[in-house]
Amino acid sequence: MAKRYTHKIFYMFQKEILSSMQCGSMLRLSKDVQVHIVKRLGDSANFCEVSFNPSNKEIICSCKKFENEGIPCSHIIVVLRNNCIDCLPENLILKRWTTTAKSMTVHNDDGVEPQAQGTSGKSNGRKNIEIVRGFVECLNDAPVEVCNVAKDMLVDLQKMVSHSAGGSNNSPHCRSTSVPSIVNAHPSSISKIEGSGKRLMGENEIAMEEMSKRRTCSVCGKKEKHNARTCPKLKEMLSQNTQADPIPINETQASNID
Repeated sequence: MAKRYTHKIFYMFQKEILSSMQCGSMLRLSKDVQVHIVKRLGDSANFCEVSFNPSNKEIICSCKKFENEGIPCSHIIVVLRNNCIDCLPENLILKRWTTTAKSMTVHNDDGVEPQAQGTSGKSNGRKNIEIVRGFVECLNDAPVEVCNVAKDMLVDLQKMVSHSAGGSNNSPHCRSTSVPSIVNAHPSSISKIEGSGKRLMGENEIAMEEMSKRRTCSVCGKKEKHNARTCPKLKEMLSQNTQADPIPINETQASNID
């Protein structure tokens, strides 16, 4: 079953096999159909009834797990094991859970294979090929005069088809396009994403850009890494002023000094 089921469905089916090892069954015969009472070991209150027909291998469980999820339940596996059936019957394997589900044909309620959108042109093309092929096969046993007439008809038909395909632009399957002699290649527009369209700058350019971003000092008039409060020229000016204008000493301070 590992080769028929998909991986996900096989792991779910594997859990049911492990669960079936913890179950026991009791057989009751009812004419041609076997009725099994399947219980989990240690749980005598809950049980399921499984009816099995050995002739056509039709099996139904009262838990309805197969009808709801499409996977045989542990109760069904117990009954199959008791009847020495090692492989699942085909009626217990849903095609949609198999690995070959995509390669199968799907039919509607009327038994007709539905066509996908956009495939009508392909189907018409196949029908036309089959018609032409049958027409050519009929000419194998025809006289030479009939073959010549048919050949002229095919040539005229080919001209009509090529003319209609080249003159009409509404056909989605046959369109004639002209190859330009000159191709103009335009440069791509610069993207507006942050960081795009910039080149790497050198050390001198980075230093000049940083200088342009600095503020001009109002004291010295230079663009340095200081302002009017921390300007070194201001400190020099203050020191010169203190030296030129000494602080006067009053009489009280003079007497204290003496």
